[in-house]
Amino acid sequence: MRLIRYIKPFIMWCFLSANSHANSLADVVTFSNAVEQPKSIAFYYNAIDSVRELMSYDRVVVNPRLISEKQLKTLHLVQTRVFAYISVGEFANAQLPASLRDAVMTENTTWQSYAMDLTDPIWQSHLLQQAQAYLDKGFDGLFLDTLDSYMLFAQGVAQQEQQDALINIVRRFQQLTPQSRLILNRGFAIVPQLEKPIEAVVAESLWQSYDPIKGIYHPVEESDSRWLQDQLDAVKAQGIEAIVIDYLPTRSRKAQIKLAKRLIRAGYTPYVSDGLLYEFGVSTIEPIPKRIFGLYNGKNGRKVDSYCHRLVSMPIEYQGYVLDCKDINTLDFSHVDTSKYAGAVIWLDQAVYNQYPKLSQWLMQELYRWPILFISSLPTDKALLAKLGIRLNGLLEGKIRITKGKKWLEDRYPLSFSEFDAHPRWQVESDGLKQYVTVADAHNNTSTLFFSADWGGAIMAPLPVSNLANHKEKWLLDPFKLLKLTLKLPVIPAPDVTTESGRRILTSHVDGDGFLSKGWFPGNPYTAEVLRDHVFKPYTFPQTVSVIEGEVGMRGLHPKQSPKLEAIARDIFKLPHIEIASHTFSHPFFWDNSHKEVTKKYGEHLPIPNYELDYEQEVLGSIRYIRETLAPKGKKVNVILWSGKADPDEATLAMADNAGLFNLNGGNTFAVAGDNDWSSVSPTIVWYPSSVQVYAPVLNENLYTNLWSENHDGYERTIETFDLLGHPRRLKSISIYYHMYSGAYPASLNSLIKVYDWALAQKVNPLYISEYSARARQLYETSLAKTLDGRWLVNSTGVRSIRLANQLGFPVINQSNIAGWANGPDGKYITLISPRTQLTLSDKNHQQVRLSSANGILTKWVENSDHINWAFHSYVPFQLEIANASHCTVQANQPLKLSRLADKTLVLKSSQSGQFSGSIYCK
Repeated sequence: MRLIRYIKPFIMWCFLSANSHANSLADVVTFSNAVEQPKSIAFYYNAIDSVRELMSYDRVVVNPRLISEKQLKTLHLVQTRVFAYISVGEFANAQLPASLRDAVMTENTTWQSYAMDLTDPIWQSHLLQQAQAYLDKGFDGLFLDTLDSYMLFAQGVAQQEQQDALINIVRRFQQLTPQSRLILNRGFAIVPQLEKPIEAVVAESLWQSYDPIKGIYHPVEESDSRWLQDQLDAVKAQGIEAIVIDYLPTRSRKAQIKLAKRLIRAGYTPYVSDGLLYEFGVSTIEPIPKRIFGLYNGKNGRKVDSYCHRLVSMPIEYQGYVLDCKDINTLDFSHVDTSKYAGAVIWLDQAVYNQYPKLSQWLMQELYRWPILFISSLPTDKALLAKLGIRLNGLLEGKIRITKGKKWLEDRYPLSFSEFDAHPRWQVESDGLKQYVTVADAHNNTSTLFFSADWGGAIMAPLPVSNLANHKEKWLLDPFKLLKLTLKLPVIPAPDVTTESGRRILTSHVDGDGFLSKGWFPGNPYTAEVLRDHVFKPYTFPQTVSVIEGEVGMRGLHPKQSPKLEAIARDIFKLPHIEIASHTFSHPFFWDNSHKEVTKKYGEHLPIPNYELDYEQEVLGSIRYIRETLAPKGKKVNVILWSGKADPDEATLAMADNAGLFNLNGGNTFAVAGDNDWSSVSPTIVWYPSSVQVYAPVLNENLYTNLWSENHDGYERTIETFDLLGHPRRLKSISIYYHMYSGAYPASLNSLIKVYDWALAQKVNPLYISEYSARARQLYETSLAKTLDGRWLVNSTGVRSIRLANQLGFPVINQSNIAGWANGPDGKYITLISPRTQLTLSDKNHQQVRLSSANGILTKWVENSDHINWAFHSYVPFQLEIANASHCTVQANQPLKLSRLADKTLVLKSSQSGQFSGSIYCK
């Protein structure tokens, strides 16, 4: 498979989750009801930033230099086996080591490689060392390529010697892999001579081929196809799997699927992909693109500050997709894997298009392949505009008024045109464009600001967001409708981290700020004491509490008070339902080192004497202090709550991740009644190849009290926030988030207690922050695919819930390895029971016995012929609801109160929390 020659060495790292209170989904849930599927396979030689697409396949063959150990572990958690590519007959790297020069027999100028002498002991040793290193790294097996290269130089007796040496090399490879996990590319002559079995033999271009020199796809000559088919059939006769790689462009997905089905009918395992194997192709499954390509200008700031991330990611994320924001300044358009993407969102100023002409050239190529939404401006390239059906016809002049589309802007901030800005006049030239908002100037010249088209659509400045004088932004129209009309994304099962076991997740976490502040209560107690006595002790559901070492520790600002403060912290941390977290050493306000001192109005960090900011001390040092000084023996401390602006860069996040820490905070989610705006609702995470930052689902009391300058009881309004973010779309979990100084005033304490009481009265599933973080940080690392007969496949190492839009129908329980589903405000929330999930959908509700909801973490759900074995871990008095089970009986390890509802739901309750298990028997 010589296409590996085109690969440039490039290693990216991905994030692998673990769970502090419950293991990963791959570890904790018992498998059951798995529907047997043919083993799919992918050959992918491009750079790997994420394994989210590779998860869909049962097996993958990759360039071992382009995948990290963490990515390997992630694939193993979803039971994807990974094979390392090895070139047996040729050396392909640009630099030939001196030690291998004597083994070179000839140069293969076509592929810029060297054909090697297989009889040479040094070359054999090199191959075996390479193979052992890959297996030690964690690869499941080896894919052996260039097995026939000796034919380039050997004839007669010499050829037989090379072949004998090749057989010996393969046998020694077999000894390295006890499961005989070797896949051979061709090597038909040696396969019958191998005593031990191999996994499969691969052959390329049975019916469709690719010419890498000319860059064209073409059918294979019938005689060549017949010869190759004879060889493959001989392999099958020996009981060995025959895999065929055929080549078609990814943009011809339907043709790829058709060809894959043809290969299956012929008895082969198919993989149909692009000619360079740089994209994700079709095997026995079809990968469903979940990424949306995004562009922003990094000269204006980091990705996390871009409109692409802050404003567009959330509504994209809600639909089950992932916005992949790329910096126009560093993007290589020639290496964009378009098979990953279902659409594009480009939010750039008009001048940027002129600075990067390659962007317009790339857009000309990609237009009509996937929907594209232009935001703020359009390219000025005339040829591209003509293809879009748009013409730039000068500028608008004078006063500008709306002539069409006022309903789009109702109940929102008024649309305004600054007299200091130039406003392009966009003229629609094609009947295929549907106009929604148009304006006219003082001379009745018109311009279209918002339209959709067959290729996507565009929305022009000053739409879609208004920048207010108080540095806030407001959507001027509904972003969900904007994306629906322009991108027209297919409705897919959406990975969801707002829900667990069919119920909305509830978390509570406290930043340590103000631990030593005094409360306005009798005796002048510390705020930490107030919260300990009135919140932490009486409310026994999972809560995560942090301290700032520089506030409470001897090395901090208050060494004289430290013994008393540390004693209070120990008293809080010994509570069994309190999870311990660090809120850093000195509470840095900025984490990215990019801000000038003049902008740091809150200071660099707490003014601890003789301390210079050190992020390792802030994260790892503070965690170590809490473990050694404050935490009860044996209690975990593995959560870092980011401080200040909560904007750590990728390196700082990776440091925390490599130390096994969960992280939270950041984002700016805030919504109250009357706002009618989604601009302050953040995405769930910010994703990097090496690490992930998990945002707090909802912001803390600072916003509700205007930084404590008024309305000390303002945090009560977070109930409005939870309601707005739960209906009609469940955008966020219920996340109670505040600081220690919420215990300073009677009004603030009372508002906090009201929020707690309201939250616990809802139908929720309480989790620790570490558990929420473990799920959330894997949200983007979730793959979606379809079997060739139309069943959905969902694979994830952390996500435990899938939201199924009502228009997709009903899951068929006995044909899907899921526990069940609960009706939500915006669809069905499916509870997953394994890292690899198959969903069969129907337009009918078959009224099968299923899990509806529970307030605990599902750890077992195994369906047998006449009963279901189940187990949950609940942190609160246990509740379990089983749908369509009025005729069923239950056995459990603990006493449960049973009731039957009119809708055939069986309800089980306990007054205790803890581990619950049992069986449901149905007639």
